[in-house]
Amino acid sequence: MTRFSIFFSLGLAGTATVVLGQVGQAAQVSSAQTHVEIANAEMISQSTAAQASTTLATPAQVTVRVEVVANQLTLTLQTSQEILLQPTQFQDGNRLIVDIPNAQLEEPFRQDVPVEGIAAIEVVQLNENTVRVTVTGVAAPPTATASSDPQGLVLSLTGATDSNTAAALTPPVQPDPETLLPADNAIRIIVTGEPETYRVSESSVGTRTDTNIRDVPQSIQVIPEQVLEDQGVRTVGESVQNTAGISTGRVSSDSLATQLVIRGFPTDNILRNGLRDSTQRFTTGITNVERIEILRGPASVLYGLGDLGGTVNIVTKQPLDQFFAELEYEVGQFDSHRPVLDLSIPFGEDNEYGFRVNAAYDSSGSFRDFEQSELWFVSPSLSLINTETTTLTADLEYLKFTSNGGAPELPSVGTVVENPSGDVDRSANLGEPSLSESEISARRVGYLFEHRFNPDWRIRNEFLAAFVNFDENTFTLPIRLDPEERLLTRIIAENPSEQENYTLNTNILGEFETGDLNHQLLVGVELFRDRLADQITYRNVETIDIFDPVYHPESLADAVIPQTNTVTETDSVGLYAQHQISLLDRLILVLGGRFDIVNQNYEDILNPEQGFDRRDQAFSPRVGLVYKPAEEVSVYASYSESFRPVIGRETSRDAENELVIGEPLQPERGRQYEIGVKADLLDERLSATLALYHLTRTNVSTTGGDAAVQEQVGEQRSQGVELNLIGEILPGWNVIASYAYTDAVVTEDNRFQIGDRLPNAPENAASLWTTYEIQAGILQGLGFGMGLFYQDERLGDLENSFTLPSYWRTDASLFYRRDRLRVALNVRNLFDVEYYEGARNNVRVIPGAPLTLSGTVSWEF
Repeated sequence: MTRFSIFFSLGLAGTATVVLGQVGQAAQVSSAQTHVEIANAEMISQSTAAQASTTLATPAQVTVRVEVVANQLTLTLQTSQEILLQPTQFQDGNRLIVDIPNAQLEEPFRQDVPVEGIAAIEVVQLNENTVRVTVTGVAAPPTATASSDPQGLVLSLTGATDSNTAAALTPPVQPDPETLLPADNAIRIIVTGEPETYRVSESSVGTRTDTNIRDVPQSIQVIPEQVLEDQGVRTVGESVQNTAGISTGRVSSDSLATQLVIRGFPTDNILRNGLRDSTQRFTTGITNVERIEILRGPASVLYGLGDLGGTVNIVTKQPLDQFFAELEYEVGQFDSHRPVLDLSIPFGEDNEYGFRVNAAYDSSGSFRDFEQSELWFVSPSLSLINTETTTLTADLEYLKFTSNGGAPELPSVGTVVENPSGDVDRSANLGEPSLSESEISARRVGYLFEHRFNPDWRIRNEFLAAFVNFDENTFTLPIRLDPEERLLTRIIAENPSEQENYTLNTNILGEFETGDLNHQLLVGVELFRDRLADQITYRNVETIDIFDPVYHPESLADAVIPQTNTVTETDSVGLYAQHQISLLDRLILVLGGRFDIVNQNYEDILNPEQGFDRRDQAFSPRVGLVYKPAEEVSVYASYSESFRPVIGRETSRDAENELVIGEPLQPERGRQYEIGVKADLLDERLSATLALYHLTRTNVSTTGGDAAVQEQVGEQRSQGVELNLIGEILPGWNVIASYAYTDAVVTEDNRFQIGDRLPNAPENAASLWTTYEIQAGILQGLGFGMGLFYQDERLGDLENSFTLPSYWRTDASLFYRRDRLRVALNVRNLFDVEYYEGARNNVRVIPGAPLTLSGTVSWEF
């Protein structure tokens, strides 16, 4: 047994002992804090002030209902047993302030302009024992009426229309200190409703737990649904324009495929609700997306095999506990039409169950000549169990995409490199439109089960099965230009393929204390299976003049040239543990490790000697430290590693220059050092992250001067600085901005020059998107948005043979929101700048879209 195996076995045994001991101990202790629902919240409450000196024996069900009738906002806290809530309220300028003693707030809450005359409602933790609700009027404090009885508390609010309107208030009363509960026994309020703001304070992608982003020792950026809506985003590729240091690289941003470049390295790490989904890199829908979470740097400590640049987690919409229905219709240039439905229906005696369905149809042309596409999408989800201790949610997703005539790439000469014969138009189609056809279908089904043993310990079990089929996939593949740089050699490729993957994850999460230390312990096991069957054949076709394209479908050769016919099966088992230790709420130590066993079976039907069976083992650690000099500021440092199995064998030449097939390739490894600062500003309305990192990728396959010879002697390095800013500056003024400096180069290789820059990785990149919505008056609800997106020069290939020029792109929006209506006009590339998004090689450069208009009308029922 190796030293590592002994260490890991002892660590796993120790962890299991701690888990079982803590669960057993917690089961013997009466719960002093029991979570119960408050709309999308939970509360623990004492029944009356007279009972303040005792701990709770039974939970108090409390439901918060918000209603708007005739411009009056009613906030109702209903209780399931006789509990006398005792708030105090007073006036400060244009603000009405309500203090609720014996309360603890898990998450601050803010909503702007809930009704006319009220600028904002905000809920914050005043001190360790009091929650404060602040209602700010526009011209004057709102008129308020409060009543409290054994059935609950009702707060009725009406916005004042002028400064002479006085608020109906009870005089300020200081609560009796003798009635206040200790912090450990106070009311606990968790607000999970999502106001219309850009800032998201918690994310699970960095720790597999709902942890404040400020407390995670790694850079995380979240793109919420509100940003996607304001920008009129239709693909994941379009959404990452908001995150400098990330590009779409080898595919167009309007493609359903998600193949990103993060911190200089290509990544296929795509998760769906925290579970690995390899099919997402081909087909990622946006219709049912609630937010997109991006973890920068290695994530093998939590998710196993994967690339080192970063991980993208697609979080989908779940059933709501209130009825919600929205119809949306979008129309745009190039004959684009897109109706969308979002419907959520609660059911059960107390609306404890729910059903939600998101559906869309998309029919569109393109700025690229002759290209047409259609998409059908539907995603139902169902809440099957929803009690105080147990939840079970299941969901299904179906997507079908068809396209015709597509040829999205152009040669570098004539676009980004000068051609003596002229320039190639960015809308040119250099394929064979009548021969290009694609039909893709994707199906995904999964569930999430969670059970709480008590407030401190819970178990989670989740499953995802995903399938994608390319039933038809015929396209034109450009090969090279002739010496006169005018005629393009092409082939017609047929690439039917299918992929399926299954992910099953189970973990236990517990919280406990030892002296002054607070612990959060996560242990789990994950099973993953993936199968990819890939077949490619070539057929010759006539060359085409890139400046005067004439199509020749009749020239398609009868002879079929087999190119690829492979089946790859991957099975992995991962055991992981993570320990977050907090000392005095100032210092957080994060220790984690994952041990993976990966079995690969690779079958090459055309070249059987290239096939292999391989078993790899890897341990991926992460160590992080967070120091909080103030509650709103954290300074962090971390070290993490990654590993990624690769397909292929090492090859070499013998003395007779014959090709010799060697051993299967070793997994690529990666390691990262990162330091940074995170801060929540402006009363936690605005969040900022500054990160510095150093990444190294080893075991990179290289071919040297002989393309048939493959060795693992390559190394690449990326280092840089990132700054991200997101949130609300003033009521109605939202912003998401970022800047990245990326120095990504080759450090060891036997073919490429040391110091060559990695492709599709700009040295400098920046983005800014900001909106402002008028908060009061006759134009209330009218809003404006503006975006600036910058990409520095990028190299188009590893040979550094050509450069994609830098560009600034400007986007804009004009929208109006009032009651249940939303109307929006979005403009992409306002000044019609000619730019290029990325490249695969010197004949496959991807142009960006010209000025594009789209309009949207939506109505909530």
